[in-house]
Amino acid sequence: MNTKNNAFVKIGALIIVLSLIILILFGSLCIYINSYIDFSLDEKLFLSSKSGNLTKFYYDSSYGMGEYTPKELCSIEPLGDKKIWYSYGDIGENIKNAYICTEDRRFFKHSGVDYKRTAFAIFNYIFHLKSKFGGSTITQQVIKNISGDDKPTLSRKFKEIVRATHLELSHSKEEIFELYLNIVPMGEGIAGVGLASQYYFGKSPDELTLAEAATLVGITNAPARYNPHANPDVCVKKRNNVLYSMLECGVISENEYETESSTPLFVLGKNDEYNQINSWFIETVCDDLCKDLAEKNNISSSAARLLIMNGGLSVYTTQNPLIQGELERYFEDTSNFPDAVKDGLDYSMVICDSKSGNLLGIVGGAGKKCANRIINNAQTLHTPASTLKPLALYAPLLNSGRISWSTVFDDVPISFDKSNDGEYIYYPHNYPDVYDGLTTVSDAIRVSKNTVALRLYNMLGKRNVFENLKNDFRFDTLIEKKTLGNGKILTDIAESPLALGQLTYGISLRKLTEAYTVFPNEGELSSSRSYIAVYDSDGKCLIENKAKTQRVYSAETARIMNQLLSLVTESGTAKKITLKHTVDTAGKTGTSAGDKDRLFVGYTPYYTAGIWCGYTNKNKGIGNQSISHIEIWDSVMKSVHESTVSDYENINSFSTEGLEYLPYCMDSGKIYTDNCSFDPRDERIEFGYFTQNNKPEEYCDKHILCLYDAETNALACPDCPTENLKIVALLDISNRSFPIEICVTDAEYVWRKISEDVKLGDSFDVSYFIYSLDEGEYAGKSKGKKQFNSYCYLHNN
Repeated sequence: MNTKNNAFVKIGALIIVLSLIILILFGSLCIYINSYIDFSLDEKLFLSSKSGNLTKFYYDSSYGMGEYTPKELCSIEPLGDKKIWYSYGDIGENIKNAYICTEDRRFFKHSGVDYKRTAFAIFNYIFHLKSKFGGSTITQQVIKNISGDDKPTLSRKFKEIVRATHLELSHSKEEIFELYLNIVPMGEGIAGVGLASQYYFGKSPDELTLAEAATLVGITNAPARYNPHANPDVCVKKRNNVLYSMLECGVISENEYETESSTPLFVLGKNDEYNQINSWFIETVCDDLCKDLAEKNNISSSAARLLIMNGGLSVYTTQNPLIQGELERYFEDTSNFPDAVKDGLDYSMVICDSKSGNLLGIVGGAGKKCANRIINNAQTLHTPASTLKPLALYAPLLNSGRISWSTVFDDVPISFDKSNDGEYIYYPHNYPDVYDGLTTVSDAIRVSKNTVALRLYNMLGKRNVFENLKNDFRFDTLIEKKTLGNGKILTDIAESPLALGQLTYGISLRKLTEAYTVFPNEGELSSSRSYIAVYDSDGKCLIENKAKTQRVYSAETARIMNQLLSLVTESGTAKKITLKHTVDTAGKTGTSAGDKDRLFVGYTPYYTAGIWCGYTNKNKGIGNQSISHIEIWDSVMKSVHESTVSDYENINSFSTEGLEYLPYCMDSGKIYTDNCSFDPRDERIEFGYFTQNNKPEEYCDKHILCLYDAETNALACPDCPTENLKIVALLDISNRSFPIEICVTDAEYVWRKISEDVKLGDSFDVSYFIYSLDEGEYAGKSKGKKQFNSYCYLHNN
C-alpha cells in the first residue's frame, strides 16, 4: 500500500512540475508576444495597405510659427510602386485559382498557418530532401509583405506564425486574399495583380486567360528573374509550372493545360506612364521618413515604405520649390555638362539653409531623372579630401585658442623616408607640388597647404580629431578599426584620412554640406532635415521631426572661419566664383587622391551648398573639364540668390562683431615692425581678424637686418663701397634641414647666425658673407638710422 501511495505521490508531483513548466513556458510566451509583437501595427499596416490612399507632400517655410497655409507639392505613390485596388469579386477566378494552386492549396482550410507544410519545411531545411520548399501560407506572405520582415531566422518565423494566426481571427479569408492580390509585387515598379494585368496585357484581372493569369503568378516569386520583358524564355517556363500546379489541383483539364502551355508569350511593351518619376527631393524625403518610421515603430524599412505608399499621410517638407526648381532646371539640361554627356562624368548638388540647416534642394545626378530609387550621388559616400580640413583641424584649434589667423607654420615636407632603391620620398605633397616656407594660417587655408594641415593634425592629436568629427558632426561612416578577410586593417585614425581627408569610406555630400552650416550659423550645427512633420489620414501626428541642434564652436570662432574661408573664393582655390561680387561668399575645395572626386562646399549668409563631381564607379580620374564644378556651383547659386533674395540693396554680410581687424607680419604672424619693412619682397604686412584673446601681442622676430650691395645685387662684404649699401631684412629660420634638395620659394631670403667666435673683419668663402659695422649703424630706405647685429650673413642657396 505504501508503495502504491508513493507512486501516486511521485506521479502527482511530476504532473504538478510539468504543469508549472507548461504554465511558465506559456506565461513566458505570452510575455514575449505582448512585448515584441504589435498586433495594432499589423492592423494599421493592413488597413493602410487596403486603403490605397495617396500620400501628399507639402512645403511651407512658416510651419510651426503660428498660422500658416501649407502649399501642396505633389500627391503621389512615392516609391514608384503604382497600384489600382480591385475588390475580391472583381478579380477573375483564373488568377485566384492560379495563386491558390501555386502558393497555398489549403488556404481556405487552415487558420493562417499550414502546420503540415511548416513541419515539412523544417524537416526539409534539416535534411535537404528538396532543393527548395516554402512553408509560408498566403496569410503569412501578407504579414511578410505588410511588415517587410523577411529575415531567415527562427525568431522572425515564430513572429510571423503568431501574427498570421491573429490576422485570421480579425479578418475573413476573402479580405486577406484580396489584400494579398493587391499588394503582391509584380516587377517594374508594379504592385498588385490589377495594375499588372493592365500593364502587361492591357486587360482587367477578370479578363485574363489561363496562360496570362499563370504568367502573372509566375512573376510573383522573383519579379526580376521571371520578368517577361527581360527574360521571356524563363518567364514561359515558370508560367507552365504554374499551369501544371493548376492541373494537379484539378482546376484545369489536361486539354486546357496542353493548349495554354503551348501558347506563345505575348505582353505589351514597357510603358513609362505606369512609372511616375519622383524628384530627387521627394525620394530623399521618403528615404528619411522610411528610416524614421522604421526606428520609431520597430518595423522593417519595407513595412515603413508600404505605410508611406498607401497610408494617406500628409508630409510637411523643408523644400524650397524655387531652389529645387532651379537645381532641376540646370542639372536636367545636358548642354550644361558636355563632359558628362560625352564620357559619363557625373555631378550632384545639395543646398541647405545657412541658419536652420534645413534641406532646401537636392539633385543626385546630371541629366533628366528617368527612374525611381536610382543612385543618388548626393547621398552616397565620397572622399571629402581638403573640404574636411576646416572642420577637422582649423576650426577646432582656432576655437581652443591654440592658433590664430596669423599663426605661422613652415610649409615644407615633414618626413623623408628611403625607398627600396635608396631614393628619398618626402611627405606630404602639396597640390600643386610647391612649398612656400613660412606660411600663415590664412594663406594655408586659402591655397590648401597639406603640410600645414599635417602640422595642425599633430598639434590636435589623431584621437581628438577623430572623436571631434564623430561627436560634433555625426560623421558615422568614419571607422576606428576594421580587419578585412586578408588580414589588412583599415582605420580612419591616421594622418592621411584625418589631415588630408582621404577617408576609408567617405562622407555623403549632404552630410558634408550640413556640417558646413556650422560656420554661417554662428558655430551652431543643425541637422539637414528634409521634412518637419508627418500626419496620418486621421490628422494624428506620427512624427514631429524637430531640428537637432548643438553648439560646436563659439560665435567668434565661426565669424573668423567665415573670413578665412572667404579668402578661398577671393584669391584661393575657388577664385573663379563670381557670386562673391554680390554677396559674401566663403567655402573650401577638395580633390581626392587620384583625382577621383572633386568637391566644393560654399556658403553665403543665406544658403550653404555642396557640389560633387566624379565617376559613380570611381574607376578613373576626372581630368580636364570643359566646365568645372566650381563654375557650375557659381552659376546655380547666382540664380538661386536672384530668385529668392529680394532686397539686394540690403543684402546680408558675414558678421564680424566682437572681432578686431589688425595688421601683422606675414612671416612671423606677430606685430609688424620697422625691420619687416626692409624685406626685399616688398611689404610683408597683412591684416586679419582676431579676438581679444588671440590677437598678436609680440613683435616680429623673424626679420634680421643685413647690408646689401646695390651695385652687385648681392649681400655686402667688407670690401663693398659704403655708398652702394642698403638695408635688407632676411628671415631667421634655423630649423630647416633636408636630406635632399627641396625647392622652397622663400629659401633665398633666409639667413643663419654665425658662431660667436667669429671676429669682426673676418672674411668667408662663397657660401656666405659677413660685414662688420665699426660705426654700428647705417641709413637705409627712408626709415632713418637702424641698429645692426655685429654679424650678418646669408646662406648662398
